[in-house]
Amino acid sequence: MVFRSTFRNYSLLEHQAKQFLRDSGVLVQKGSVGNTAGLCKDIAASLRSPYIVKANVPVGGRGKGTLSSGLKGGVQFCDTPQKVENVAKQMIGYKLVTKQTQGDGVFVENLLVLEEVDILSQKYVAFVLDRQLGGAAVIYSREGGMEIEEVAAKNPESVKIEAMKNMSRTKAIEIANYLGVPKDQEEQAGNDLMRLYEIFRTKDAVQLEINPWAVTPKGVYCVDAKISIDDNALYKHSEIQAFKAEAEKGHVSCETEAEKNGLNYVGLTGNIGCMVNGAGLAMATMDLIKLRGGAPANFLDLGGGANEKQIFKAFEILFSNSHLKSVLVNIFGGIVRCDLIANALVKAKDELGFPCPVVVRLQGTNADIAQKVINEAKSDKLFSELDSEKAAGMAVKLAGN
Repeated sequence: MVFRSTFRNYSLLEHQAKQFLRDSGVLVQKGSVGNTAGLCKDIAASLRSPYIVKANVPVGGRGKGTLSSGLKGGVQFCDTPQKVENVAKQMIGYKLVTKQTQGDGVFVENLLVLEEVDILSQKYVAFVLDRQLGGAAVIYSREGGMEIEEVAAKNPESVKIEAMKNMSRTKAIEIANYLGVPKDQEEQAGNDLMRLYEIFRTKDAVQLEINPWAVTPKGVYCVDAKISIDDNALYKHSEIQAFKAEAEKGHVSCETEAEKNGLNYVGLTGNIGCMVNGAGLAMATMDLIKLRGGAPANFLDLGGGANEKQIFKAFEILFSNSHLKSVLVNIFGGIVRCDLIANALVKAKDELGFPCPVVVRLQGTNADIAQKVINEAKSDKLFSELDSEKAAGMAVKLAGN
């Protein structure tokens, strides 16, 4: 089974995802976002106690994460507005590390303060684009509140996955019934399932996950919501573009900076930076690094038509990762000439400085000219290797892996 989408996508923050749900009539808790401890306290005072306080960041595993302040857990439960303020002071302005974050974690700029609900049981439901099924699928389980992969590993029979072309009322009620939703809440649950599928379909989502979908005395609530949108469809959704601009205000991610400059970048969790031209060669390069015991820090594809300015920008993006231990540049020059790469590399050395050893493998158009440029650069952090396998091994060795 494949549960996580492998599509390139944009993940909404929880409050953004819940805004879509709320606007569609799906049952969610009352709450709001605060960017200061005092504002979080005021939000709590306007809600019914007790409260849930969540780090409003687009990563999973928040509840088991750790803040750089020393606070354990990116999800806190409080019974008074004063306690909300106290935990907010230990969360806002600090970094949260979870099993899904890279390096020293993600910066917590604001918190989502919500009314806690009286949970009787927790369910799981998600809509995803599944490559194996060749389209949309619905995944559901009676065991919610934990990672679905963990549930599937321990009790695979408890996780249902089915191809989905539409969500009929009959199918929605069938799923609600299977999940054990009380009879007097089946209609509300069925309606919400249909609304969730409609959000998934109309917003060009690649994943919409509700975990937990919680049965309470007052209905079935979407306690946590994750929605990821296909990057290629963002141009069709002005409201999602606005959400993205809101999330990136004041700081720009490597992915966004790369996109602005016509480059493809995806951050990973390793410490060996990669710069390659062509997605196929990029994936093969990452495989070579893994086979030699290393871990790629990113996927960075220059594409087929990058100019020297774009290539320099790619080095700037790459070197912005403070956790790099080495960099592997693997280029097969065709439309992108090797001498363009070499010239941009030397410019990066002179203007940015190498934060770590850089291994370069250049083959193809103007490779001989490029090699001369590299030889003349005379840097003790710059290494050249013509064989891609040896270059990968060198990068791994220099990274200390």
